[in-house]
Amino acid sequence: MAVHRLVAWYREGADVQRLLPQLATYLGHVDVAATQRYLTMTPALLDAASRLFERYAQPEVDHE
Repeated sequence: MAVHRLVAWYREGADVQRLLPQLATYLGHVDVAATQRYLTMTPALLDAASRLFERYAQPEVDHE
């Protein structure tokens, strides 16, 4: 569930770093570090994060 939520946020273009504390709270964790054990890298998550980083690293190029 946690990984699916991250993938959805990345695909929506959301600010994942800002939203991670909300996910941690939803899962009943006191901080994001406790949530990390549930955030397994999956191909979908890696792809979504990679696309976001490409847009960050080369904002003048259309990556769509």
